[in-house]
Amino acid sequence: MSKLQQKLYPFSTDYFHQLAILGEKFQVTDYQGQCLINSEGIDMAATLVEQQNQQHRKIIFIGNGGSASVASHQAIDYWRNGNIPAIAFNDDALITCISNDFGYEQVFSKPISTFAQPGDVLFAISSSGQSKNILAGVNQALQMNCHVITLSAFQPNNPLRELGHLNFYVPTMSYGFAEIMHLCICHCIIDGLVKGALPSADVDNYLSFDRMKAS
Repeated sequence: MSKLQQKLYPFSTDYFHQLAILGEKFQVTDYQGQCLINSEGIDMAATLVEQQNQQHRKIIFIGNGGSASVASHQAIDYWRNGNIPAIAFNDDALITCISNDFGYEQVFSKPISTFAQPGDVLFAISSSGQSKNILAGVNQALQMNCHVITLSAFQPNNPLRELGHLNFYVPTMSYGFAEIMHLCICHCIIDGLVKGALPSADVDNYLSFDRMKAS
């Protein structure tokens, strides 16, 4: 084994070991901050997506940078593989137009205010959980009675984690690990729906807007 191979082997082994651990250690909370079993959280997210699709509602994905790539990727997979209407607001002209006219902080809240309908499901993805445009998009979606699923990382007390009906949190400070895990969580939901393995939970009345607003 060469010296280069000796250096790379421990790093790559440790890298995928850490990723495997995160696959078991990500956390899920509801809108009251109560912890859920990971599989239960995935199941509830899948149930929500399926139920709202049956109600002819759509899925909206938002994210910046690497999270924008996750958002675009999943919007395609959800409609192509799952036959579920899904969109991501990542068109260059749209982003530059809104940023120029209203400011980058409103780059998601503005299209959400126009395109979202009550009952739509918003996936808000942010590694830091602190991006102002993501938080603004979530608040706009909540005002319009959309369901919100958040995916965040870094600090466990990040503000995004406190806003969703369901909140997935990855305990890592690495952008790479956070983005990979967020992608895996979204993929697990749609793959389970396509295969018929999900959902198995009943979230009727669980994701109540009235209860969330009162909390």
